[in-house]
Amino acid sequence: MSTSLDAPAPPVPAPEDYPWVGPAVRSALLLDEGIVDLDPYGGVEEPSEQADEPLVDVAAIEQALAKEGAAPLAERTLVLAVGSNQTPETIARKYRRSGRDISVTTPFVRCTVHHLAVGHVAHIAVPGYLPAAPYRAEGERMELVATWFDEEQLAVVDETEPNYDRLRLSTEDFPLTLATGQEPAHFDVYASVWGVLARERRPIPLRLSQQEMFDELVGLTDSPLTHGDAADVCAALAAAPEALHQLVTAHDLVAPDGLPH
Repeated sequence: MSTSLDAPAPPVPAPEDYPWVGPAVRSALLLDEGIVDLDPYGGVEEPSEQADEPLVDVAAIEQALAKEGAAPLAERTLVLAVGSNQTPETIARKYRRSGRDISVTTPFVRCTVHHLAVGHVAHIAVPGYLPAAPYRAEGERMELVATWFDEEQLAVVDETEPNYDRLRLSTEDFPLTLATGQEPAHFDVYASVWGVLARERRPIPLRLSQQEMFDELVGLTDSPLTHGDAADVCAALAAAPEALHQLVTAHDLVAPDGLPH
């Protein structure tokens, strides 16, 4: 269990280290007193949809919500995350920074989703990094994290996503299996309003680091805008927030994400 949310806030992660998700996705429960790991002991190696039995006990989640006086899953919106929103730490930070008196109790459950992949928004976030964004990718399969937000929590998260539209996707088009064994009829996702970075109109998959993507853009544009150490590039882009989008647009490095905006 993590440090209490009433403790002093941890430092905000450095922009150049985005998306801050660590080595793997995980199932967890965010509570007032900290973060509870929901994954089986020893971790998970197989995709959620291939597990012989549910990896996460949905009844235990419901019991924990009831104990906290929080909204049950039926009254929550399931949102698939592709970037830093996969982590309870990021969502806890957003709740804290909102200044609102809301319940923080939030379930995070790993899942397998088909026909989606993750790339980069064709625009910077305020701190200067290139955020993650989903795009349609027929035949792709990914292991990500889906989060159940209540109405007030969802309003807070929506306000932190100016580069995105929140869309509702049908699992008939994008099959999704949660680690609880559930196969919901639909889920929401934050999709880029700026399009996604692309080469020859094909979206560029999410790179492991901001440095790697910045270096790739130098090769694609021959521009000094993203040349140099990632921390310095993020700072420079934050000071000129339209420059990156103008650069990639001028070099035809933007493509639609293929999602139903």
